[in-house]
Amino acid sequence: MNQNLPELYQISDSDVAVQNQDEISTKKKSRIVSRFLSPALKFWLKSQLDQVEQLKVHIEGGDRQIITGKIPQVSVTASNVIFRGLHLTEVKLSATGIRINIGQIIKGKPLKILKSFPIFGQIKLLQSDFNASLKSDIFAEAIIDFLTPLLPPDFIEDIEQPISLYDQKAEISTGNINLFANFLSKFDEKIPFNLHTDLKLATSCKLLLENLNFHVLQKSNYDFSNTIKIDLGSDVKLQELTLESGQLVCQGSLIVKP
Repeated sequence: MNQNLPELYQISDSDVAVQNQDEISTKKKSRIVSRFLSPALKFWLKSQLDQVEQLKVHIEGGDRQIITGKIPQVSVTASNVIFRGLHLTEVKLSATGIRINIGQIIKGKPLKILKSFPIFGQIKLLQSDFNASLKSDIFAEAIIDFLTPLLPPDFIEDIEQPISLYDQKAEISTGNINLFANFLSKFDEKIPFNLHTDLKLATSCKLLLENLNFHVLQKSNYDFSNTIKIDLGSDVKLQELTLESGQLVCQGSLIVKP
């Protein structure tokens, strides 16, 4: 048995049997949800994250639904979350119709998600957490993939390969972002650049960068469109993206897959 999970015991038939789905005793609901499912779900969430503080999980539903392996509704709140190097200041999520391996959970096995489901919610990033995220591999690679087509071939030939970023820093203002960083030349000299752009939603799954300005070596850089769309993928559905002084707030949904 996994030592991180709480001590579990077998559920008797009387714990599961109910006369009516809407007539579920508090005692039975507490034994399945509080004693088994809530700790298992918290353990699974923590296993997906690099760091989390003040994690709270609220599960709604009766024994008759849950014992079939379906969680009717879950709400999650957390602060100071790190997920794959991305730093999130506040997270508020909810999901419905989650399918899990309840039979294995009550025998002491780890929780597993059996079917894809959407989560809905809101994430908030303060500027300090956004800057910490810039140093993550996934964020840095995304920025490099975005910047590379904007650079002329002769400039790319003069910088370190593969291209890396150094000293990344961003400033979030109302409706826009300023990004500062350095490339490294083949002679180990830092080459500073600055990117400024307005940022908003083009569609629910695409970001729109407008009034884009990209400067390297204090010169306005080359020929490129100053309006660019970034596709986030069909699993993402954003409803709101708000940039204010020193923070970014995003609201929408995301498909979670097993």
